[in-house]
Amino acid sequence: MNPQLSGAIAVPLALIIVTLGYALACWVWPFKSCRKCDGTGKKRSPSRRAFRLCRRCAGTGRRLRAGRWIYNRLSGIRRDAR
Repeated sequence: MNPQLSGAIAVPLALIIVTLGYALACWVWPFKSCRKCDGTGKKRSPSRRAFRLCRRCAGTGRRLRAGRWIYNRLSGIRRDAR
């Protein structure tokens, strides 16, 4: 088999595998840890004495993955079109 042909087949195949893997991860684990509060849901106040709820995750410590957010948005558009 020609090495150039092998490379031309391997790159799209790898992209398809990575995309399907990420889609599966978004389906199984739709949430990820919030990067702002490291998944605790709390941030220190400016005085460093008290805790406040994280504004980005609303104190849950979890954020919706980008792929799941896109899926939810597209399914909502499709549902509204009916």
